[in-house]
Amino acid sequence: MPITAFVHTHVLLWVLLLVTFFVAFSMYKNNKKAAKGIHMAFRLLLLLTFATGLYLYIKIMGMSENPDPLYHAKITLGLLSLIFGELTLVRLKKGKAYSGFVIGFIVLVLVTIFLGYSLPYGMKFF
Repeated sequence: MPITAFVHTHVLLWVLLLVTFFVAFSMYKNNKKAAKGIHMAFRLLLLLTFATGLYLYIKIMGMSENPDPLYHAKITLGLLSLIFGELTLVRLKKGKAYSGFVIGFIVLVLVTIFLGYSLPYGMKFF
């Protein structure tokens, strides 16, 4: 299977992950019990997004003898984005302060997306 199929799968998964994050976030703000199912869907998408991203990372590292070092930064930022998203929802669920995690999550997601699209296997938007 070509690598572009996995790139498109990865992009679809992180878009769905962002949608479920914001749905779970708004549901936790309104009704804590109703958000449990969406939070579990978020966790499933989180694992799938991580798996496809890790697969792409391993595949790209194996394809070239001298890969771009920004791929190392991208997987690190992507993993931190996933962690901050989960920490935000957990802190919101427990009623603790979460604003710093939300800001960190948004910044990390934007930087990760920008970096992903600027690398050779990303679409040429920039």
